[in-house]
Amino acid sequence: MFLKKHLLVLFVCFASLLNGQTNIKAMFYNTLNYNSDTQSQERTPYLKTILDDLQPDIFMICELKNEIASNYMFDNAILPFNANFKKAEFKPSESPATGLLQMIYYNSNKLELEFNEVIPTGIRDINHYTFIVKSEDDNNENVRIEVFATHLKASRGFDNMEKRLNSVENFTRELDRLPKDSFVLFAGDFNFYTSNEPGFQKIIDENNSIQLIDPINRLCPSFPNDGVDYFNENNFDSTYFWNNESFADVHSQSTRNGQVNGDGSGGGMDDRFDFIMMSKNFTTSSTLSYKPDSYKTVGNNSNCYNSFVSNSTCTGEFSQNLRNALYFFSDHLPITLEMEFNPSALNVESNEGVSFLSSNIVKNNLQLNVSEKVNRIFIYNQLGQKIIHLKNVNSKTLKIDTETLKKGVYYIKIDNYKVQKFIKI
Repeated sequence: MFLKKHLLVLFVCFASLLNGQTNIKAMFYNTLNYNSDTQSQERTPYLKTILDDLQPDIFMICELKNEIASNYMFDNAILPFNANFKKAEFKPSESPATGLLQMIYYNSNKLELEFNEVIPTGIRDINHYTFIVKSEDDNNENVRIEVFATHLKASRGFDNMEKRLNSVENFTRELDRLPKDSFVLFAGDFNFYTSNEPGFQKIIDENNSIQLIDPINRLCPSFPNDGVDYFNENNFDSTYFWNNESFADVHSQSTRNGQVNGDGSGGGMDDRFDFIMMSKNFTTSSTLSYKPDSYKTVGNNSNCYNSFVSNSTCTGEFSQNLRNALYFFSDHLPITLEMEFNPSALNVESNEGVSFLSSNIVKNNLQLNVSEKVNRIFIYNQLGQKIIHLKNVNSKTLKIDTETLKKGVYYIKIDNYKVQKFIKI
């Protein structure tokens, strides 16, 4: 039986290689005030256990305190689980919550980090990362994943709901700046108590420039049109909130019935706070697609409502060893989903709509016309090194200063158009 099982695994892996398909696993995790102190360092081995079990390729976190903590986590939990991982450049907070930060780590065998920025809000940053999916076929155009990670304002009350909404509006404005066919992941500890909340409704608004969806479509029933304000705690009805037993299989907080080492929430598993949302094109594209049934609230065996995740009676898909590690590391559960990349299904991008004004042989400036306003421009040298990056260009006529470039061949990538070559003389 053991041999048959392993032969099956080898066969599946071999078939995947023959088809040129790459699976990419994304994971988001609230790491509970992860700091550079002794307490955080002592629980780091539990994270190593979790990563060994889950094997993510994109690892997004929130509640990171500082760069020293990020480096310690990277050296002592992430690299030991996968030596091919790299970390993004650490970005200090540009929002008031300077000790509640996001960070991302990634499998460099599958992904290349192209872009990294902070989107400040009035509360907590939203971090934006652009990844290129690596392909062995050099003839294929690059496929990018736009990844956003955040930690929205916690707690009930109208003011906190408004703060969550305002942060989400900062995010959706960023969607307006991306090509409309972009693949987008939006992950975080959202702190929504119900999908009826205005901030959550804004995330899934069909009128957004890029439509986002809940991969598992587990939304709360809509509030009835009966004139009752269900956000008022005096009118609370769990039917319309995630805090009820019908959502027990997707609850991600809290892993505990009491605090551990004086930190974290101890209310038991009764809220769906943690998410990875995705753009709708993951369900329609044959190039980069959501793997059906791969979205997991890791450690939740669907039978621990109002209990703690390591309860020995909560048996199921996720092992006792993993659930013990989850219990001791954080008061939240990780969220994972998988994507399937099929480079053979790539459509050849068109150059129609992009033209050089005079020639692709230039001296002091490069001039092009495009049929619609562009957002991003990248220029690379012959070694593939990015030497110019322009964003939010918002123009149909492009004039780029090339006077400082050395003589030679260069490549320009404009949004989702094919790469163009030009020569500096």
